[in-house]
Amino acid sequence: MRGSVRQRSEGSWQIRYEGPADTTGKRKYLAETFRGTKKEAERVLRERLAAIENGGYVPKQKETVAQFMQRWLDTYAATNTTLRTQQGYRGYVTRYIAPTIGNLPLQGLTARHIQGVYAEMLEHGLSATTIVQLHRILREALSHAIKWGTLTRNVADAATPPRLQRKRLEMWDVDTIHRFLGAAKDSRFKDLYHLAILSGMRRSELTGLQWENVDLLGGKLSVVNTLQRITGHGLVVGPPKTARSRRSIALSPEAVNLLHAIRGRQIEQRLAAGDAWQNTGYVFTQANGTPVAPDMISKDFCAIVRTAGLPHLTFHGLRHAHATLLLTAGVHPKVVSERLGHSNIAITMDTYSHVLPGLQEAAALALDERLARGRRPDTN
Repeated sequence: MRGSVRQRSEGSWQIRYEGPADTTGKRKYLAETFRGTKKEAERVLRERLAAIENGGYVPKQKETVAQFMQRWLDTYAATNTTLRTQQGYRGYVTRYIAPTIGNLPLQGLTARHIQGVYAEMLEHGLSATTIVQLHRILREALSHAIKWGTLTRNVADAATPPRLQRKRLEMWDVDTIHRFLGAAKDSRFKDLYHLAILSGMRRSELTGLQWENVDLLGGKLSVVNTLQRITGHGLVVGPPKTARSRRSIALSPEAVNLLHAIRGRQIEQRLAAGDAWQNTGYVFTQANGTPVAPDMISKDFCAIVRTAGLPHLTFHGLRHAHATLLLTAGVHPKVVSERLGHSNIAITMDTYSHVLPGLQEAAALALDERLARGRRPDTN
C-alpha cells in the first residue's frame, strides 16, 4: 500500500494514498489537503494507511465542524441531556466553535486548530474554567464522531486546555449569616434563604421542592426535582444535577419549625387568594400559589447583600455556608458530602478543606497519640 506527501504551499501539504478496495477489488488513489508541518502530514498519512490496512478507514466527508456539532446537539444531546445542559452546549458551540473552527471540514480538524482556539480565548480574557468546559464538550462530541464512524481518532485528546486554578471560596462566618438573615427579614424570599442555610440545597432544588417530598413528622425531605428557567421554555421541571444529587436530607428541629411556619403562611395565602389560588404543590410559591422564579431569588439576594453592606457572596454561597458550618462543627466530611449531593467525597474535601486550617495539625497529633498508645514499655 503506497502513499506520498507533497508540499503545495507554505504550511500546506497534499497527502495522497491508495484507498481501500471497492466491490470489484480495485483501488483508487485518494488525496486530501493538510495544513501544518511536513512531519505532521507524514503522521496523518501513516494513520490513513494503517486505518485502511485494519479496516477502520472512514471515507472523507464534506461535513464541517459546525455541521457535525449541530448534528450532535440535535441527536445525542437532545436525547441524553437536560434542557439546561443542552442550552449550555449550544451556547458554547455558538460563541466559541462556530466562529473559529466551524467552517473547517470535520475530518480536517487537528489538535493544532483546537489549541489555537484555546489560545485565542485566553487572549480575549476568557477564564480557564470556560476553556476547560469547551474542551470537555469537544471531546465528548468528537467521541461520538468515532462511534458513528465519521472519525478514527479524537483529536481533542491531543489538545491541552489551561490548568484550572482552584479559587478560594468566599465564606460567611456565623455572625455574618445572622446579619444577613436580619437584613432579609422583610424579603419575600426570607424563608427560602433560611432553609438554604439549614439544608445546603441548591437554588433549583429549593424552587423545585414540593410538599409531597417533605416529611415533617419524620424530620426529613427528599430532593427529587429541580425547577429552572430556561430561555425559550420558561420554568422547567427537571431531575437533580447528578444521580447523587437525588437524596434525602435530615432536618434539624429549627428547619422543621421553619417548614411548619411556611406551610401555615401558605394556607393563609390560599384563603386570601380564593379562586385565584393555583394548587401547584410547591413549598415556595408566589401569592397565587405559582412557583417562584429562580432568577428573581438571585436578584433579591444580591440586592440585600449590597444594601446591608455584607461581604460579597452569591446565592450559591449559602450552600457553602451550610457545608462550612457543619465541617467546622466536626461533622464527618462523608456526611456533609451526602447532604450536599456531591458525586463523591473528594469533591467535598477539595472544595472545603481550606476552611479547616487545623486539619493537618490534628492528623499529625492523632498519629503521635495512636503510636504512643501502642508503644510497649521498656522492660530493661
